[in-house]
Amino acid sequence: MATKKIVYLTVEESISIHIMLMRWWRETYFGVDRRDMLESSLARARQAAAYEKADIVRQAASLCYGLVKNHPWLGGNKRTATHIMEVFLDINQLSLNAENSEIVELALKIESDEWKVDEIEEWLRNNIL
Repeated sequence: MATKKIVYLTVEESISIHIMLMRWWRETYFGVDRRDMLESSLARARQAAAYEKADIVRQAASLCYGLVKNHPWLGGNKRTATHIMEVFLDINQLSLNAENSEIVELALKIESDEWKVDEIEEWLRNNIL
């Protein structure tokens, strides 16, 4: 039985997404602040797959957590993190079904240390089509 190949975002793709989003929102303070933290955040999904045998949803949760907590961008960290998580799900044939206000609440709970990867994963499982 063939297994579905997981598609991961590269650093360059993530930077492009960030720049596109920030321009869309007409932000003036954006760009990569800590490339090492961006690389670390993006590696979390692969690490979860390799060491936890994590599925796509768990990997997306780990990715989002890392991006929010590592603050790799000069600005727009939470917005970019949640959007990159959504793109990761989308390119792997999963759709997030949540209102913007719910996504903002998710990001704020991560930022405030109220939610870790387990809580993000549970939220995602309840909000994925």
